[in-house]
Amino acid sequence: MTYDLLIKGGTIVDGTQAPRYVADIAINDGVIVEIGGNISSDLAKEVIPAAGKIVAPGVVDLHTHYDAQIHWDPNCTNSGWHGATTVGIGNCGFGFAPCEPAARERSMIMMETTEQVPANILAQALQWTWESFPEWLEHLRTIAKGVNVASFLPLNSLMIYVMGIDAAKTRPATAAERARMAALLDEAMDAGAIGFAFSFQAEKNGHTDFDGTPMPTDVMDPEEVYLLGEVLKKRGEGIIQCLVDMPGLAINRGIIEELAERSGRPILHNILMIVDAMPEFHQGVLEFLDDMESKGHNVYSQAMSMHTWTEFNFIDYNFWDGVHPVFKEFSLAGGREEKLKLAADLDYQQRFNQAYDPIQMMGSAGGPIESWKLVGASGYQPYAGMEGQLLGDIAKQRKLEITDLFFDIFLKTEGKVEVRTTEIGSECPDRIGAVLKHPRVMFGSSDGGAHIKYWSGGQFSTDVITWLGRDEAKFTLEELHYKLSYLTARFAGLKNRGALLEGYHADIMVYDLADLGCRLDRYDVVHDLPDGSYRRVVYAEGVEVVICNGAITCRDGICTDATPGRVVGPDSALGRVPELMAAE
Repeated sequence: MTYDLLIKGGTIVDGTQAPRYVADIAINDGVIVEIGGNISSDLAKEVIPAAGKIVAPGVVDLHTHYDAQIHWDPNCTNSGWHGATTVGIGNCGFGFAPCEPAARERSMIMMETTEQVPANILAQALQWTWESFPEWLEHLRTIAKGVNVASFLPLNSLMIYVMGIDAAKTRPATAAERARMAALLDEAMDAGAIGFAFSFQAEKNGHTDFDGTPMPTDVMDPEEVYLLGEVLKKRGEGIIQCLVDMPGLAINRGIIEELAERSGRPILHNILMIVDAMPEFHQGVLEFLDDMESKGHNVYSQAMSMHTWTEFNFIDYNFWDGVHPVFKEFSLAGGREEKLKLAADLDYQQRFNQAYDPIQMMGSAGGPIESWKLVGASGYQPYAGMEGQLLGDIAKQRKLEITDLFFDIFLKTEGKVEVRTTEIGSECPDRIGAVLKHPRVMFGSSDGGAHIKYWSGGQFSTDVITWLGRDEAKFTLEELHYKLSYLTARFAGLKNRGALLEGYHADIMVYDLADLGCRLDRYDVVHDLPDGSYRRVVYAEGVEVVICNGAITCRDGICTDATPGRVVGPDSALGRVPELMAAE
């Protein structure tokens, strides 16, 4: 036999939690066909020397928003640079299908305000050859991809398609509308959806519509998701992703428990946050997961498993919308000139001052203004000499209220100065390591493709391997790659993925553990969007090769022209029993 590709002499961490070992991996037609100790290089068309390197399964990055970006970035970077070979889209109930032609522009505007993907870029990149969800998946199958794509049916899109936007935001669905939504979910699952996704956070959250009003699922009658859950129960397949705030919110705990009871399906809760300033913030979620397991419900929570911060200028930042209407007013003001005009308005400044509450800001992306650090003030007087200082400290030095300092900086720099938020969960590796070790906690929540003007999360795999694996020794590589790949793949019902086993799809990363790393002081800014505008990224270091379905998609951080990615869906036999994964 002649092999397409041979990975020679690497240290294999296969994803199953079995101890690592040294061996060769032979690949043919996108599949691992042989793992052995002495496979001849002469039998392979191409050989990857891997002695002294780690050979591990490609990362399954289940929480992303690459629904749009994959149209101009086949490798879905950052994730693709950091070993991701499968990405999940349609998360939080946001997506582009089903969508009738008359609602296309509205759909793009909503994606801009909820996930901060600019609508003008969407208008350039999306061909809109689809209306139904099956047509959307067929479209995804036709475009060039360097990663596999697993798609949820986004519930906001479904409700708007069936009910219309105004009705979806203001009333429960009728019996006929519910029956149609159930039928469309069946249709989506037949076409290859991995389940459905939604958010349920009422009015105080950052995922608001363009006019500042909540999205349909955030204010829906929970009966809508219960009935859809029953569709999956009848099918015996599919998973459910839900974005709900949990600590202290009994109603949101209740909706997950009721959904678990009525669907009988695996549920992925987002998002589990470990907050240094509130050491017990996450504890209620872990207790809830234990309670669900004791009741026989298959509920997981996905955690921010990386150094977590945002970095932004005051013009492009809008993720504090859910904190108070006054802040939302600033976000909705428009472009630079409109925001400068509002910031100079003394009446608005007074209302902003009265509304600001640092405690209330703790739960928002970015946190209190006091905790922001100047990182992009060079050249902007009188703040050029204060690089690296916290705004709270500067306010004390100048004897200013923190909100007065905010407006002073904004107006004197015309909104061009940049700040970096304090990291929210990295001060105590012991704490975050213990949380992430919980058997019902998954790594991820990269949010890749979203919030691109102030966030980058696709580097989470590199970050957790180096930080909590190599440097802090909170995890073995066997534990890490199980959670990064096999656990997530099996949970999502993806057949023969997530592990390095004979007969499995050849989704693989090869890296040098000593050299592995990523930048943690700042995001890099690149101008590579379709309109030439910028996004923030974190490059990978030490990831030597990424392989998807047997083809090399990245070498030393540079994407190749290979596009072997596929649309992947559930396998019902695997999707029913993710709780058995550890035993296998």
